Amino acid sequence: MRIRTGIYWSGAAGPGRNQDSLSLQHISLQRGECLLALVCDGIGSLACSEEASGCVVHGMTEWFYHEGKTLILEKRSAEMILLALQKQLCLIQESLKILQRTQKIQTGTTLSGLLLIGNRYYLIQIGDSRIYRIRKRNIPIYQPKYHTVCLTKDDRNQEGHLLKCLGMAGRDRALVESGRVRKKTCFLLCTDGFYRGSQSIQIGQVLGPLLDRAGKSGRQPVRNRQEQNRQFDRRLELLAEQSQKAGSRDHMAAVGILIP
Repeated sequence: MRIRTGIYWSGAAGPGRNQDSLSLQHISLQRGECLLALVCDGIGSLACSEEASGCVVHGMTEWFYHEGKTLILEKRSAEMILLALQKQLCLIQESLKILQRTQKIQTGTTLSGLLLIGNRYYLIQIGDSRIYRIRKRNIPIYQPKYHTVCLTKDDRNQEGHLLKCLGMAGRDRALVESGRVRKKTCFLLCTDGFYRGSQSIQIGQVLGPLLDRAGKSGRQPVRNRQEQNRQFDRRLELLAEQSQKAGSRDHMAAVGILIP
């Protein structure tokens, strides 16, 4: 299949250090290509938010290469994988609570994650980072060429206050669900600084053309695949620039995934 990927991480125009963390793990097994993508946005108003987002990314990445890899090789059911993801999130939550007790602080982070195994995806969401899906339309020309939907809902109230995050005690239950992956699909995971100022239609206009250029399945020279990934990176940079021009001053992190 040769999944294509892109990443973006930048401090942008905001003050201080970037408290966003990301992870992109891509391996080939007997079941085909498997991938884990994560973006976390540490809560800047709380202490040690950079450590909180890094802790979640580290914990989920470790899970992918140990328990997750075993579940994939043993061809466990979608239900078993969902339960394993929920269990790992509980363990990470407990680790963050221990950090808060020992350091006598409050900390927290959002999490948006996507696990791809064959033709199925597993979505993890808590907070206001987002996951978008872009597909090409086969409809009349007067409609937008690319159909872009946000697969997640922001855990915010009407006043814009964050209701859920990993770390803070209570209200910390994440959404974990599964769905089917179609070919010619692009996913975007990003923190709120990245998507602010970019509407869904703009995201589709920038990333959608990658679907037109997606090559046929099969082996490609490494040099070609590297260049395709660099093109993906540049398009994520363009979206980040659009958000900055629209007034976003927050730090940014994003991961893009293209299923050819």
